[in-house]
Amino acid sequence: MNIYLIRHTAVYNPNKLCYGQSEIPLEENFTADFDWIKDHLNLSENTLYFSSSFRRCTKLAAFLSDDDYQTDERLSELNFGTWEMKAWSEIPVQEMNPWMEDFVNYKIPKGENFIDLYDRVVSFYEDLTAQDTDDVVITTHAGVIRSLIAFVLGFPLENVFNLQIDYSSTTKLSYYFKNQSSKLDFMNVHKGIFTPLVLKED
Repeated sequence: MNIYLIRHTAVYNPNKLCYGQSEIPLEENFTADFDWIKDHLNLSENTLYFSSSFRRCTKLAAFLSDDDYQTDERLSELNFGTWEMKAWSEIPVQEMNPWMEDFVNYKIPKGENFIDLYDRVVSFYEDLTAQDTDDVVITTHAGVIRSLIAFVLGFPLENVFNLQIDYSSTTKLSYYFKNQSSKLDFMNVHKGIFTPLVLKED
């Protein structure tokens, strides 16, 4: 199974708001990124499409799939609870500091910690890999993609923010049904970086 993880395109966020599970608009030029992503994916007609339910992801899913996609709440970004739609600079220091020191375990007020995010994402992945299909595209968020990479590689959650996952980037996993194993093929490929990699085969 080929699994393409695509982070949504850049958002319009001039006030540097915290927006994990909140709606926020895309930058005006998002369609150019949509076109590049579609042109560089090598997908079969039977590709399955999944998306986070937030519009910054479903717009891309609808474009790639001709509106034939499924949403799953487990693909949502981290729930930032009482921090949602606040400027990062306005978040209370007494809440921010413990999170910065241990974001894996510290639960944001009325929100999640990273383990909560990781557990629901792994649950989705286990359900996905129980299906018999060849190609899957998932339009989602950086936290979800980092969680899946950590799961596949056995990567410590404490280090997930060392993984660069840019807007509009594609990360590819492969799942092997025969031995029920996964591997990371590539990560964070997008038009804004120099790479000889071509996602679409000749």
